[in-house]
Amino acid sequence: MTRLSIRAQVVLLVGLLLLAAMAVYLTLATRIVTRDKEATVYDVNALVAGTVADQVETTVDGFADKLRYFGQEYASTPGDAERRAKSLFSADDEVLSLEVNTITEGGIERSFLYFDAERLSSLNIEKEDILLARKQTPVPFAVVRRTGVVLQNASLPPDLALLRLSAVTADGKAVITAELRPERLLKTVTTGGVTRVFLVDSLGRVLAHRDASKVIAHEDLSGLTPVQSALSGKAARGAEQYETDGEQRLASYARVGSGLAAVVAEVPVAEVFGATRELSSRSLLFAAGIVALALVLAIILSRALTAPLKRLSDTMVVISKGEYGTTVPIEGAPEIRSVGTALNEMSRELIRRSDDLQRAHNNLVQSEKLSAIGELAASVAHEVKNPMVGILGFAQLGKEADSMSEAKEYFGLIESDTLRANKILQTLLEFARPPEMDMEPLEVNEVVQGALQLCQHQLQMQGVKVATSLGDGLGGILGNNNQLRQVLLNLMMNAGQAMAESATKRVTVSTVVDGDFAKVLVADTGPGIPPEVMQNLFKPFFTTKRRGLGTGLGLSVSRSIIEAHKGTLTAESAPGGATFIVRLPVRKG
Repeated sequence: MTRLSIRAQVVLLVGLLLLAAMAVYLTLATRIVTRDKEATVYDVNALVAGTVADQVETTVDGFADKLRYFGQEYASTPGDAERRAKSLFSADDEVLSLEVNTITEGGIERSFLYFDAERLSSLNIEKEDILLARKQTPVPFAVVRRTGVVLQNASLPPDLALLRLSAVTADGKAVITAELRPERLLKTVTTGGVTRVFLVDSLGRVLAHRDASKVIAHEDLSGLTPVQSALSGKAARGAEQYETDGEQRLASYARVGSGLAAVVAEVPVAEVFGATRELSSRSLLFAAGIVALALVLAIILSRALTAPLKRLSDTMVVISKGEYGTTVPIEGAPEIRSVGTALNEMSRELIRRSDDLQRAHNNLVQSEKLSAIGELAASVAHEVKNPMVGILGFAQLGKEADSMSEAKEYFGLIESDTLRANKILQTLLEFARPPEMDMEPLEVNEVVQGALQLCQHQLQMQGVKVATSLGDGLGGILGNNNQLRQVLLNLMMNAGQAMAESATKRVTVSTVVDGDFAKVLVADTGPGIPPEVMQNLFKPFFTTKRRGLGTGLGLSVSRSIIEAHKGTLTAESAPGGATFIVRLPVRKG
């Protein structure tokens, strides 16, 4: 289980519990049906009768409420009645006609009559058919006013099935009547299998039956025992066994409303045993459907549970890649919100610590840079001294020049040496500038030449020869010129110091293309790097120099700079010398 995801565990657990519950349910149900099949059929019939009665009551109440509403609106704005009728009953395909009868002191008068001509035409029914049905089966206004709602079978032989619903308005001043197609109620009594369901009105006459001829004939079923019990008994619902047409039947009944109608569901006793077998098979299908639905709901629920965890996981992956400050929405269960809050706080704390670490790193870089400047000071002073001597000499010669053209020549030489000294000092000033990580497009060879310009004279003063092999077609890189020069300067200075005891002192700086990377190699002819030193070479504060000659941070800082440029800094060693390799990704596009 521990290897499964939370979602899989939830779905598996729900599935197993439901299967166990359904297995127990089906086992118990089978025992009950086997032990007392007739009692089970009674229960099923009662359930069907009650359900159908509830459906009929809901349908009738919905239509009656609309009729009352229409009556109230009609009383306030009678001139707009036809438009209101079309609008109110446009979604009810069953409504064929609508009539408003106003109750006055002199009696009941029809004040509005509306026919839906389009629906009548589609059913091949004439207005006269509706009027004839009204005449043959009149509206019992007294009963409507007493009970509030009356449902009638207004069918017209030989083939026109109609229902009529009448409702009195809340103020008792009008009776609203509508002729309806019986399809909606017929659907409620249309059942499969052996169960027969029918609907009768308050007088026991058929309102809905799966045998349409009984509806059209207004068949009177008031003589049936369950119908009598439903309409005249004290209990609104019940069950009993009776005989009709020489056949024993088990029947359940349920009253609709307070006597508006009644629903009877019956099963021939001879078919009871077949019905129980069908019940078992349908129960299995029902169980399978419930299990399937529950599994779907379990998947949805588990997804809702694991989705915030997935977002937390994705956010942690993003943070682990260095995108500090990334936050996750605070949502889900309280425990998940607590984790999300902690994660967001951690992300913000990482930003603060990253900034502190970056400042400390910049200070280290600047410290190493100033250390390198100190080592270069004598060399730079010598480099600047040479053009200054030339400037002084040419200035003295210029004072003694015999002609303006000769003086201009000395001025030109002075200008040349001044520019040379200025370039040396400008390079040193740029190198001494505080570190910034502003990235810009750079050419590798130009960066190498800038570093060589700073340290070449220093190396020559140590008796070191400098050789270069700068390749073509390296491609541009994206980096910080100042920091990359610092790295190369550190590697070259280290190479010079490593050859202090060597007979041959030569530093070779080369650049080559290596796939999507540009490589800068700094090789020396020193004694190489011992294995015990190699494994600690890039550790902070590790140094092989005598006390006071180094901090041990140069290579560590250099590697961090190169890694910040998405590159690598490695070292190789052999008895004939060491080689440091800088790999930087080539800029795309």
